[in-house]
Amino acid sequence: MTTTIDASLSVRGAVIAAFKADAALTALVPAGRIYPSKTPANVAWPFIKLGVLMNSPTRYDCGGGGDVTGAVHVFVKGSASILDPEARTYQINKEIVRVLDGLDIVLADDLSLGFTVTLSQVMEDGAEADAYHGVVSIVASAT
Repeated sequence: MTTTIDASLSVRGAVIAAFKADAALTALVPAGRIYPSKTPANVAWPFIKLGVLMNSPTRYDCGGGGDVTGAVHVFVKGSASILDPEARTYQINKEIVRVLDGLDIVLADDLSLGFTVTLSQVMEDGAEADAYHGVVSIVASAT
């Protein structure tokens, strides 16, 4: 019988922990502004949030696994300390890619997570003046 794995919660925890532990990333976005999919009502900018994840079960001989896909979202607004919010968004995206691409983690339950970045993009945030939205798409393969 083949077992499938939904590692979405494990991936969420691993991503958030990796971000909060990275000094270069937290120099740009304080650890207290790195969130899972839900953010506070009056969130301070800049901030990072991990979007809701999707799991695609994969079936291997005598075992199972899953590919968990999702996106990391970056929100940056111009301010007295951030004169070029577009450039800052690219900079934060670059650090997220560095942290996640190729990251391999073995969790306490012997679940192995291997991360791949599939896309990095920056766009104007239409809902906010002088604000930018970065997206970094990821796949975490769980075996």
